[in-house]
Formats: sequence, C-alpha cells, structure tokens
Amino acid sequence: MSCRHGKTGTRRTVATIGVLGWLLVSLGVARCTRNTGPMAPASATLRVGVGGLPQLTPQGGLRQLVSNLSIEGLVNFNENGRPRPWLAESWMIGPDGLSVTVQLRRQARFHDGTPVTASLVVRALQQNLPGLMGPAFDDVAQIVADGDAQVRVILRRPSQFLLEALDTSIQKPGKDGAGTGPFAPDGVATSSGLRAAADYYLGRPGIDKIAITPYPSVRAAWADLLRGNIDMLHEVNVDALDSLQASTNVSVFSFVRHYQYAITFSGHAPALESAEVRRELNAAVDRNAIVRVALRGHGIPSTGPIPPQHWALDKSAPKLAFDRDLLKSLAARHLKFTCLVPADSVYERVALAVKQQLAAASVDMRVEEVTQEQILQATQNNKFEAVLVDPVSGPSVFRSYRQFYSKVPFTPKPRGSAQIDAALDRVRHASSDNEYRAGVTAFQQAVVDDPPAIFLAWGERARAVSNKFDVPAPEDGRDVLATLRLWRPATVQQLASRN
Repeated sequence: MSCRHGKTGTRRTVATIGVLGWLLVSLGVARCTRNTGPMAPASATLRVGVGGLPQLTPQGGLRQLVSNLSIEGLVNFNENGRPRPWLAESWMIGPDGLSVTVQLRRQARFHDGTPVTASLVVRALQQNLPGLMGPAFDDVAQIVADGDAQVRVILRRPSQFLLEALDTSIQKPGKDGAGTGPFAPDGVATSSGLRAAADYYLGRPGIDKIAITPYPSVRAAWADLLRGNIDMLHEVNVDALDSLQASTNVSVFSFVRHYQYAITFSGHAPALESAEVRRELNAAVDRNAIVRVALRGHGIPSTGPIPPQHWALDKSAPKLAFDRDLLKSLAARHLKFTCLVPADSVYERVALAVKQQLAAASVDMRVEEVTQEQILQATQNNKFEAVLVDPVSGPSVFRSYRQFYSKVPFTPKPRGSAQIDAALDRVRHASSDNEYRAGVTAFQQAVVDDPPAIFLAWGERARAVSNKFDVPAPEDGRDVLATLRLWRPATVQQLASRN
C-alpha cells in the first residue's frame, strides 16, 4: 500500500479492516451485499455527513453547503489567485482596459432547463455586483448583453476587482436555487439533497445523488463513516486529522483553506489605538509555534493578509514576523485587552497559545469564550476590543479588499487606515501585472505599518471519503470537492488494489 503526504492536496490511504460486503446504492436506497463484479456506475448516491454545524443555524449551514455544490460563478480561481473560466468560457479585456467581454458557455443551462443567456446573466450581475463590490462598483459604467452569449462590462476606469468579483454566484433571476452547477437541489424544501444535472455543460456527473445528513459533532459523523452508514465526512478539522490515521476503508484529502485565523482589532478600543502598539503585538507572536502547537502542524504561518502562494506577493514584500527587539517596548506597556473567542476547541487552543506568548511580553490578553451569536452582536455594535475569527481571505485580493477597505461593510470590520485604502485602490486600478504587484506590496507595507489585526495562520482541513468511490485529486492542491463531478463508484478491482 502506498501513502502520499504533503501540505496540500494530500491523499492518505490508510489501514483496512474486514467488512462483510461492499455497500451498493441504487436509487437512493442502500442495501448490503457481497461484490460479484464491477459496481454499476449508472446509479450511485454519495451520502455526506456534516458534523459540528453551528447549533443556532444548522439548517442555514446545510443550505450554504447545497449552494456551494450547485451554484457557479463566471470565474473561479487557481490557488495562486489567478482567475480562470468557469461558467464563462473565456473573457477579453479591451486594449484600453475599459471593457471586459465575457463569452458564456453556449451549452450551459440553469437547473430548470432555461438556457444561460447573456440577458439573464446581465440581470444577475446587476443585482449582485453593487453590494458585493461596494465603492469598486463605481468603476462600472454599464453591464450589457452583446448577443445571446456575450456579456460586456463597460468601465469608467480600469478595474482589476471587476474580473475578480465575477466569481459571484449566478442564479436565474427571480428563481432562487436555480444555478448552473453539476448538481441541483432536489426541490424538496425540507431536504438537503442534490441530484445530478443530466445536461451539465461539462458532462453528466458520475454520481446521481448526494444525500447530506447533519451530525452534532465531527466525531459522530466519523463513527457513522466507519460503520458504512455514510460515504463521506464533509470537513475534518485539526482535532480529528491525526486520529484518521487509524481509520478504515477511507482516503483522506487535505487542503489549506482560504480562511485565515486572525485576532481582529476594533476601531473603538482605546488600548489598541496606537499603531505602534499593534505592531508590537504582531511582533510578539511566533506564528510557527501557533501552527505547531495550536493547529498541531496542520496549517501555514501568516505573513499578512495576502495568501503566501499568491502570484503577486513578491518575496521581498514587507511581512509581519516575530521580532524580539519590539518585545522589549511592549513589555513596558503592561497592556490589557479582552479578546472574544468562539466556543470551539480549535479557536480556544489558538487563543490560549497567543495569550501565553503575549504574557511573555507582559501583555494580559483576557480570553472570553462566547457563542457565534454573541460575537455577531458584539461586532455589529462595535462593543468589542478584539475578536479571534477566520474570515475568508483568499485566494483573490478582492476578498481582502472587502474585509479591509474602510468603506466596504464587513463583520467584524477591522479598524481602517488611509494607507490601506490607498494601497487597495492601487491594486484595484492596476493596468498591468507589474502595477498589480506594486499595489500588493504597498498593501502589505500598509498592514505592517498600521496592523488591523494579528495575522496568525492559514488552517488546514480535510475531506474523508470511502474507498468505495474513485476520487481524482486536484493537481494544484485545491479542495478535492473541485473534482466532485468526476467521482465514480469504484470497481471491485480498484477496491481490491486498495486493500
């Protein structure tokens, strides 16, 4: 048996225990039998267990998962932050940078059978982009249909964030849930299931149905995966990753999330008003130790708001780092502040690791464990000093713009600065790759000079999938769900070779 392991895109095929037979699924009804030949690919159900959804909003969490599997944007992103076509077949930027023409896939259809036409996509973009882009939407003069299969965006000035914002979900206007993805909601309001989109433009998926079941914890979902009651554990956090080495009949695919752990500073906290104090707090944190101790090695240390693999992050760009010299000044301040922390074991470990490191510099960071609802209320009302969060922060710089640009609504909203705004505007209006890189460098410098947060680490997660499915792993280290439409029931020969 072979084992491949790495930071991203990892597949670990682990030890096997005996089973009485393989589970075959037909028309969504499971029955146990012995294998006598290849598993029929014509009808297959993937049973997905989701553990540890927020207790206050489990149904909201399931709806979001269904949406992620069924709704697409015009573009998607490579792990290095470069946009790539998705629902769009291609795009062309005008020579003067003042227009973007998007070619739609002619064979694409919404889940209700309606062809995806330029006029419908224009309506969806007109509805979504103003709120999503905030002040950056001022760059857009018009969004028009150019025939049935082309959308033309006319700009007042060059805008990099227009293209990056085209990953917004495209749904048929006036019909929520009618997306264009390889799987469609099953149409039952109380259900969290999906069915294969038979006329999907890239070909019919190899899985016919996806049945999603919530569990009170990841541990409970994992136990049912071992029993053969589900086929996939949707997300495995760092607490469970190491224990999966003793799992059975399961492959584990790990990836680094586009979410970054950070302690965000409020703009209404007197103790954290000074940029010098916030620089010293960042300098007091050993991020390698945070990954090693709090995340148990499953993550990448942060150097600022930009993902470390982003194409525009120059090696020489300013970065946040541990600095013993700044610790001496911080120790003389005897600083005290309270950090709100979600009631979760991983968040708690991260917070306690930071607290311990800051204590070595005579900083008293009081950790207050609260619910997600309490964090939402406190941050919306600006009644907090600091909060530990892991908001989506990549792979595009546009995600950072939404979080850190002072005039874009975001919760929790970090304290802003004119220098950060100016740097993000520089990225936004870049007319070349070199100008884009220069803007990213300026953004990193602005964050180093006036930190809105203590940037900690990019966390790792994993998907655990029964070996009864043949699962192609993405080559670039992306989340394995990116290949979901290509998954197939494994044949007896494949199953035997794995065991």
